Amino acid sequence: MVQLVAVSGEYGSASGETPRRRSGTHETTERLLRAAASEFVEHGFDAARVSAIARRAGLTSGAVYARWPNKSDVMVAALEYIFQQSLLASRIKKSGVDGMKPPDVIETLGANLLEPDESRDVLVQVFGSARNNEKIKECLLTYLNQDAQQITEVVEESKQAGLVDPELSTAAMSLMCRATALGAHLLVSAGLDDRYVPTQDEWNRLISTLIGATAPRSG
Repeated sequence: MVQLVAVSGEYGSASGETPRRRSGTHETTERLLRAAASEFVEHGFDAARVSAIARRAGLTSGAVYARWPNKSDVMVAALEYIFQQSLLASRIKKSGVDGMKPPDVIETLGANLLEPDESRDVLVQVFGSARNNEKIKECLLTYLNQDAQQITEVVEESKQAGLVDPELSTAAMSLMCRATALGAHLLVSAGLDDRYVPTQDEWNRLISTLIGATAPRSG
């Protein structure tokens, strides 16, 4: 059974500093974080506006500044919020596949890669913004390392259970999983012509074949 620990539910600075205590309800804070994430995806960090974030959430700019002192802080908090939901542990919980064998977990999650996904939309944007913003870069690296650790745990558990060839590199398998997820989303979301996009059944069959190829060799 896969057992992974999700990151904390606090959405503060990615620098590791203690998050500031925020006023207001948890639901209001989440509305603002989702609004900030949407603003980030549509306009990028530089063009995002606190006033626009507040309007999306149906609130005032004061509600934003009561929780975060500046735009950079609210945007980093929004990214942390989205990234937490995107981590493997969170995806397992949302998909209802917790308790399945590790390869089945990867196969089930891999089958969903052709579907629209807000968290991967955010991730694509973050790679561009991270080049010019140290806070966003640090937030991105924290997420990437957490995601790698959780996938590594699944692969290692699979090896220990005799479901994956122990001679295969765990790092290579982890990187392949993550590269496939990001690459598939990037191509499909960019508007790739339908004739170059497989059907869901075709995609699922390929994922199943790739997972099967990692099984220990018989004899």
